Amino acid sequence: MSKKKYRIMAFDGGGIRGVLSATILQRLEKENPKLIKSTDLFAGTSTGCFIALGLAYGLSVKEILNIYSMVNCKYIFSPKYNELFRPKYNNKHLKEVLMSVFPKNLKLKDLKKKVLIPSFEVISKDNGSWKPMFYTNFEGMGTDTEYVIDAALYSSAAPVYFPSYKRHIDGGIIANNPSLASICVSKNVNGANKKLEDMRILSIGTGFNHKDVKGDTRKWGAIEWGLNQNPPYPLLSILFDGNMDADSYYSRELLRDNFLRVNPQISKVVDLDDYKEIPYLINVANSCDIKFVNDWINNKWF
Repeated sequence: MSKKKYRIMAFDGGGIRGVLSATILQRLEKENPKLIKSTDLFAGTSTGCFIALGLAYGLSVKEILNIYSMVNCKYIFSPKYNELFRPKYNNKHLKEVLMSVFPKNLKLKDLKKKVLIPSFEVISKDNGSWKPMFYTNFEGMGTDTEYVIDAALYSSAAPVYFPSYKRHIDGGIIANNPSLASICVSKNVNGANKKLEDMRILSIGTGFNHKDVKGDTRKWGAIEWGLNQNPPYPLLSILFDGNMDADSYYSRELLRDNFLRVNPQISKVVDLDDYKEIPYLINVANSCDIKFVNDWINNKWF
């Protein structure tokens, strides 16, 4: 195994669709038992940060998949409120589920592997302006003393669905696919300083669906762009899904065939809180073709 290679695993946001990512990872690990152990950096946005933080902490994929059990997800997404006047859900149940997985006082610096967790600070504690935030346990970044629970809630505070958390909202606003952010951190942060030709990124998505916006958007105003349900919250969907595709494009341009993305197509729109679709997502993940991923891992990763 080459010591020169710097191996990054990146996980998208997507709510309950994270079960698809984790199930694909479970299949890949079965074929490549050293895959996770050999990874140098785990990056994850929103639901992907649960996977990244779990792997960096030392959880098995099976333990991470338990986060996405029907029981847990039904609990997380309840009770439901009218999102016109407040967030659709409280984050209390999500925090409880995370605290059943990660110790309350666990900090990023305590993790066994390096992590990168995007979020967005809507009111900066420094000067009151908003700014992107990247939480990591690389020394010198000033974020390694953050609690793991906090980082997870920073990154997963999806507007409309959950309240902001300590001035932060969902990292999907800026990097729903954290691959490009991973390249930047790995290249420029002290303790990493890796060359592009040494990086390998395996990017695991949460499934894509070719969403059609219904209606004549030329006549749409704030209500239609924000609250139309076909697809749900179209502006949010465009923000989250659009920047995933852009990040993949930029990452592939920088790393060429040292970047690989696996993101199977799903046949219907699955909203991030639609936990009843978990069996369907698991089925998609178990039936999609991953031979090309295993071939790439054997040729490029090790």
